[in-house]
Amino acid sequence: MVLWVITILSVVVLEFCFAMRTEVNITRNYQEDIRLYAVARGTVERTLAELIFKHDARVQQLRRTPLEGEVPPENREWVTDGREYRVSFEGAEGIVRVTGESGKVNLNNVSDSMLRRIMAALGLEGEARDIVVDSIQDWRDPDDFVRVNGAENEYYQSLKEPYDCKNGNFDSVEELMLVRGITPDLFYGKKPKSQEAEESQEEPVGLKDIFSIYAAGEQVDINSASLPVLRVVLGLPVEVSRQIILAREEKAFENLPDLVRRVPEIVPLLSGVQRLILFRAGTPYYTIEARGKSKEGGAGRGIRAVVKVDSQGKNGYMIVQWMDSMR
Repeated sequence: MVLWVITILSVVVLEFCFAMRTEVNITRNYQEDIRLYAVARGTVERTLAELIFKHDARVQQLRRTPLEGEVPPENREWVTDGREYRVSFEGAEGIVRVTGESGKVNLNNVSDSMLRRIMAALGLEGEARDIVVDSIQDWRDPDDFVRVNGAENEYYQSLKEPYDCKNGNFDSVEELMLVRGITPDLFYGKKPKSQEAEESQEEPVGLKDIFSIYAAGEQVDINSASLPVLRVVLGLPVEVSRQIILAREEKAFENLPDLVRRVPEIVPLLSGVQRLILFRAGTPYYTIEARGKSKEGGAGRGIRAVVKVDSQGKNGYMIVQWMDSMR
């Protein structure tokens, strides 16, 4: 009897210890998640300050005329082309990318020819390309006329989880995921398999990197255009695109002669891309992608926000879109 009691008590104690260990791990993970979320929030606030400075004439004047010597790298204006910046916290680090929406193509008024050009550059050919292009136009136009390879209510209502065709402008880029023919790989981008792409070390490129609903139109701001936009929309070679990114790190391009002087390799390509280039577009919308990561490593916690910088507003900015999780 005593042996049986000891055995039962041992099982109970072991089960209790296992349960407590599980509870401790859950609590520790939850605490770490909250801490990294706070780091990501803090990184967003730090980025907002930089964006407000970017639109403040007094700060801009001080940056153009430093009191003595060259401006140190940590005090330079942030370049809003999707490059990575890091913000240090105690025991953690915030990693942020800021992209100016003026450096993208407006999804609501992009032309048929530009859509086809972009889809072809992303690897779509033939019928697959035509389905995506026609379906995007059917989604945003106000009528129920179905293009040759497009889709209207009849198609969307036949799906397993039916919904209506929008027949209006896109309210967010993520809405593209509802359009016929658009897959997660096309929207988020997938790792290229070609040897040339691997050697160039390019990141996956998707529709989310190209389109915006806040951009000026088909023209893109050369000072905010990311590497994917330079490659896909303007069709520039990798080396020329990287030279543009490197050159504007010191100073934004003022006009076409300034661009030609600092990146002379673009001259033979200007005839095909000049009409698509803007300089210092006034669109005050930015996408912020911030991630808090522990210095010990791990997945981290991400936040994605679209903000409008408004010097007349109460806080100097307005949150247009906020996502507490980021792929």
